[in-house]
Amino acid sequence: MHIKQDVDILKFLIEIKRCRSEVFFETPDGDRLALKSALSQYIFCIAVNDPELLSEGTLWFEDDSDKIILQPYLEEP
Repeated sequence: MHIKQDVDILKFLIEIKRCRSEVFFETPDGDRLALKSALSQYIFCIAVNDPELLSEGTLWFEDDSDKIILQPYLEEP
């Protein structure tokens, strides 16, 4: 799943905290950031200033039920 281009990243990260399991952002280079980690969130915030990285990155969920929480921030497949 991909993140929409026009999302409010701060609100997105607040919603990540509501997720039951870990949510990962995978860069096009294959690096994975565990978005519940403060350090990973910091790196993610810097990285998403590059719109191409945000559009080409992929979200991975340990628990698929967390997709419901983040649905407003996700592009339709």
